[in-house]
Amino acid sequence: MTLILHFILGFITSFLGTLTPSMLNMKTAKISLDKSKFEAIKFAAGVSVIVLGQVYIAILFTKFLRNNPAFVQSLQQIAVVIFALLSFYFYRQSKKDKAPTETVKEKTGNSFMVGLLLSVLNMFSIPFYCGVTTALDVAGWLQFTQQNIFIFVIGSALGTFALLYMYAHYARLIQSKSKGLAKNLNLVLSVLTGILAFITLVKILSL
Repeated sequence: MTLILHFILGFITSFLGTLTPSMLNMKTAKISLDKSKFEAIKFAAGVSVIVLGQVYIAILFTKFLRNNPAFVQSLQQIAVVIFALLSFYFYRQSKKDKAPTETVKEKTGNSFMVGLLLSVLNMFSIPFYCGVTTALDVAGWLQFTQQNIFIFVIGSALGTFALLYMYAHYARLIQSKSKGLAKNLNLVLSVLTGILAFITLVKILSL
């Protein structure tokens, strides 16, 4: 049951983290429209492979903080700061009039390799997963056994792939609705991360 919970947590957090229109998912939709759905799925697979490493690095960082008593209190404070910043970031994104636009030039190479490259260049991913794993650890939901970590990482990668698959499948609809979609989803994520920051802060003050 614990393994299933860790898979679900990894899947949901990764799915939600990739939900808002961004470079990677809009690139997935663009490849689907310009080339084919199959090429977009290959791109999504490349992105998801890198997510495996990014989530594992984030867990190692959280585990290091957790196993050092001097950092235990900092762990909770970091969670508050990260989620507050994420909430502000998503709120600012929701206020932008323009939908995210594709800034990366179209490549004619292997879509899987392009997915690998762009996912590596996505600097937002590791800080996001650090915030997620820190918050889950503070809440007592994340257990740092090798099996649980492995399942959480797999769940995270599959959550990203599932969301990108949706962008590939519904590319034409997403293209036509991207402006309103970006605004609404960013606002929802701003509220969710703000709530997480508040809950973690209350937990700190109650100690």
